Amino acid sequence: MLHFFILLDKNLEKGYKSMIFLSLFILMFSFIFSFLKIFFSYHNENITNLTSDIKIYTLISLILYVLIRVTYFMRIIYVKIHNPAFIFITSFVFLSFLGSILLMLPASTVVKKISFIDALFTSTSAVCVTGLVVLDTAKDFTYLGKIFILILIELGGLGILTITSFFSYFFRDGFSFKEAIFISNFLNTKTTNNVLSLAVKVVLFTLTVELIGTLLIYFSIKEKNSIESDNLLFFSIFHSISAFCNSGFSTLSQGLYSQSVRFNYLFQLIIAFLLILGGIGFNILFNFFAYIWLTIKKYFLKIFKDEDFRCPVHVVTLNTKIVILTTFFLLFFGTLFYYISEYHCSLSEHSSFHGKWIVSFFSSATSRTAGFHVLNMKTFTPITIFFTIFLMWIGASPASTGGGIKTSTFALALMNMISLSRGRNRLEIQRKEISSESIRLSFSIIMLSIIVIYISILLIIFLDPKEDILSISFEVFSAFSTAGLSLGITSNLSNGSKLILILLMLLGRIGIFNVMIGFLRKNKIGSHHYYRYPKGNVLIN
Repeated sequence: MLHFFILLDKNLEKGYKSMIFLSLFILMFSFIFSFLKIFFSYHNENITNLTSDIKIYTLISLILYVLIRVTYFMRIIYVKIHNPAFIFITSFVFLSFLGSILLMLPASTVVKKISFIDALFTSTSAVCVTGLVVLDTAKDFTYLGKIFILILIELGGLGILTITSFFSYFFRDGFSFKEAIFISNFLNTKTTNNVLSLAVKVVLFTLTVELIGTLLIYFSIKEKNSIESDNLLFFSIFHSISAFCNSGFSTLSQGLYSQSVRFNYLFQLIIAFLLILGGIGFNILFNFFAYIWLTIKKYFLKIFKDEDFRCPVHVVTLNTKIVILTTFFLLFFGTLFYYISEYHCSLSEHSSFHGKWIVSFFSSATSRTAGFHVLNMKTFTPITIFFTIFLMWIGASPASTGGGIKTSTFALALMNMISLSRGRNRLEIQRKEISSESIRLSFSIIMLSIIVIYISILLIIFLDPKEDILSISFEVFSAFSTAGLSLGITSNLSNGSKLILILLMLLGRIGIFNVMIGFLRKNKIGSHHYYRYPKGNVLIN
């Protein structure tokens, strides 16, 4: 009856009412379908499945209903507030607290009750697609709890504003210019043209890749019959979404280091490519796929129709080239480094030549973005730990599901240092001058990340003096970069240290500069400075 009265809410728009009606229809269909199956069946075992069937369909309708209400609520908020960065921050904080409440429900956990800090930590780790855990996802959470975690991962990876735009595209008659500005800020695009269609592309592309990933994972483990899971399909769905969103959560107690998947190299390759796709950025992917499509079209017309087709000039943007090249070099040298440094250590349990290279490639890919591990990290050499910290600090690419300072930030800072060393007063790449604003922003992000990480390490050392400083540093870098890797001290930390890691995960996912903009920038008319002071020289070296 509660659903029926909410359906009559006059504040809801027509499209949203239709979606709520759909959730109610699914719920009603679940009861009819379950009873019909029992009525036309003569097998007693089907009666025992009635409760499980009703629970599944009820859960689907409940999740759909909650999602619609949350997106509608968030749309109302970002229409009334004039600060895009503040809305961006609020959406992740709101999801983290909502997720913690859901995970504290008795039906979500196997144990009777979990603490609010542990629930908030797990929820924030899922929303910020990090992967750090203080509880065993496989043993401490029920099937419902794992579904809640999966939903939080998806919403955190895509962003609640993207989901909101997706629903708005299909179930609203109009979309204001102001709302378009908010979504363009979230999707990291400079124009508001077709911003809604871009949000729809992001959602549909994500669902398509995750569906393909689910099928590939399912067939890669189907014949093994050794996965520690009752439902292989749910295992495949969970890990496909977790990999593409770069979250690092797993339904296996030991993660991907579990004996059942540790030597399944095909499975590891699928996971690796999913997290690379999720971490490279949607704008980069769409731009790169546009180039591939135009190239195929060009040769198709030339071969089969004898027509000349000229591709538009500069189809592949400079940003795409920088991100792809930086990602390629990090993956290449990372794979080489892990192979050499861990050959006689953690890689020794992999006897085959190709197995060592695949595991090295997987470790290189997951260290920057995800949080999965297929090597025993407790046997890592100190040099491998420091190199992993470096990869985690760089992180994924802009407008992606990953964290870190971003590949483009690292590349710009590095190229600017080389340019300054050569005595040039501006940075030029492929006959294009990089704006001073981009350079200043890259160095600001680097400095802010170092300051925040250093202060966090100091605080955790003070709160947990018994823990090793290297393990604490690794944990802090992992939380800030939303990488999710750990040397095994997460669950042993005090509540104060856990709160610091929660804050770091939020800062890493949102972006520390976005946080500063959200709280410090004043959006006032006429706030632009139309004057300049005389230049003052400061000695640097």
